[in-house]
Amino acid sequence: MLLFGLDVPLVEIVFFLAIIMVILFVEVIVVIILLIKEMNKTKHLSQLIEKLSETILSIKKLEIEELDKIRKH
Repeated sequence: MLLFGLDVPLVEIVFFLAIIMVILFVEVIVVIILLIKEMNKTKHLSQLIEKLSETILSIKKLEIEELDKIRKH
């Protein structure tokens, strides 16, 4: 096969493209693994934020109840 005026065997071109595809495949796998780890961290963080908001809400409710008790006296 002629490539830029040079005679290059087709097997070498296919081998070169196969190496590039393998490298890209490994990169894709690494990116997907990193995204999954980040999603798990984000999920855990959102659960912690939800617990925090519930705790703050319960504290505010207790404060309001205490203030109401103080007003009545």
